[in-house]
This record gives sequence, structure tokens and C-alpha cells, in this order.
Amino acid sequence: MKNFTAFLIGIILLASCENGGSSSPDRISSADNSAYNNITESASMEFDVNDNPSADEIDLSKNRKMIWTAHLKFQVKNVDESTKVVQDLCSKYDGFVSNMDLSSNSYQLSNQIEIRIANDNFEKLIGAFKNEATYVDELQIHSEDVTEEFVDIESRLNTKRDVRDRYIAVLRDKAGSVEDIIAAEEAIRVITEEIEVIEGRLRFLKDQVNYSTITLTIYQKVEFSEKPSVYEKSYGSELTDGLSNGWSVVTGLIIVLANLWPLILLLILGLWKGRWLWKKLFVSSNKS
Repeated sequence: MKNFTAFLIGIILLASCENGGSSSPDRISSADNSAYNNITESASMEFDVNDNPSADEIDLSKNRKMIWTAHLKFQVKNVDESTKVVQDLCSKYDGFVSNMDLSSNSYQLSNQIEIRIANDNFEKLIGAFKNEATYVDELQIHSEDVTEEFVDIESRLNTKRDVRDRYIAVLRDKAGSVEDIIAAEEAIRVITEEIEVIEGRLRFLKDQVNYSTITLTIYQKVEFSEKPSVYEKSYGSELTDGLSNGWSVVTGLIIVLANLWPLILLLILGLWKGRWLWKKLFVSSNKS
């Protein structure tokens, strides 16, 4: 019993050291990042054949995790036809339209399209889009290097999986009292939830890295026309609405009277009885 508790405490301390030991992944990331910077800085310089980069440095430089985004705006002859061309090009280059917003004003018709495209075809698709333009207003391409975050997340994920495996082994091979079993199961549950959160972030990063995002705005010049500011109904429409409203009032009144029929009946009986009493008293007083 004491041995199991001591062993469980040791596992907990090991997990806390590994969770708090983010300096280890940071050191790895910093070293990899430094190695990559050294490679890129020396790319344009001659170096001695004996001063070759290590295998890890070469692997890191070839496997950068980049998120690419582009903003492209240009004029077209016909927005509807160009939208169809854009959709066909997305299908051709293994991409898809994730959002579309068509709008118009007094002088132009425009369509803003958000596209996800495989990284290998990112530049090809942008080039194909430019061929559809009559005038390019804007083209911006941005990149974000998430290699360090990628390496850090994978490192923390592997660490937590190892810790969870140790807890499971403790629960399987060194089962103690009911309290010890409950404590081990609770620790496994907490670590599993943390693993699921990290896996979700890793899936999101992989999606962003594998598929680039292009925000495309196409527009078409149209003949200027004033936008109507006030809507006025015709006389016929107002007359029709008035007749409809009047009939609604009549039917509503009938429904109200139908709901109040007991009160109306009592009121009629009260008036009749009052008139009878008045006549009886008045006639009796006159005869007297």
C-alpha cells in the first residue's frame, strides 16, 4: 500500500516536472531555429567542405511549417462569368470555395470569395486568377512560420502521452486501495483531456499549413444609378391594405364578443330585471 502510494507520487512529480519543463522543448526549438538561421545566412556565402550542416539542420530547413495567405483584388468584365471561372479553377487545382459574398452599389458589382488551396498549387492558382483580370488593384502575399510552435506542440504531446501510459501501467500492474485507484483514474482523465486539447491545436495547425487561404475580390463596373432611399406604396396597395386591416378589425371584434358572451348575457338579464323592478315599483307607487 505504501509502496504503491509512493510510486504514484513519484509519477505525479515526474509529470509535473515534464509539464513545467517547457524549457526543454523551448531549448530544442531555439536550437533548431538558430540552426536554420545559420543555414539561411550562409546560403549566399562560400564555405569550406568540412563545415557542412548536420542532418538535423538540413531536415529542419527542408521542413519548415509555413502558413500562406493572399489577398487579391481585380476588375473583370462580368462578375457572374468570372465567378464560374474561379470555381472551375479551384476544382482544377485541388482547392475549394469556403465563403462567398456578392454585393452591389451604385457604381459596381463585386464578389468576395474565400478559397482554400493546397500549398503546392498556391502560386499556380494565383497566376491563373490574374489571367482573368482586366486590371489588378491589389495583390498581397503573407507567410507565417509556425515551425517552432509545431515542434513544441508535438514535443508536449509526446510527453503527456508517455505520462498517461505510465499512469495506465501503474493502474494495471500495481493496483492498491480503492482511493489509489480513483486517484490514478482521475489523473488519467485530466491528462487525456489535456492531450485532446493539444491534438485539436495540432490538427488546426496542420490544416492551416497544408491548405493556404486566398481572399479574392472581383468587381465589375456598372452604369451609375441612384439608389432609392424611400419606398412609396401605390394608392391601390394602400387601399388593399386598408380593406384587409378593416376586415381584421371586424373579425377581431367578433372573436372578442364570442369570448365575452357570458358577461353580455348577464348584462342583458340585469337590464331586463332592473326594468321589471322599476316598473313594478313605479306602478305600485302610482296606484297608492
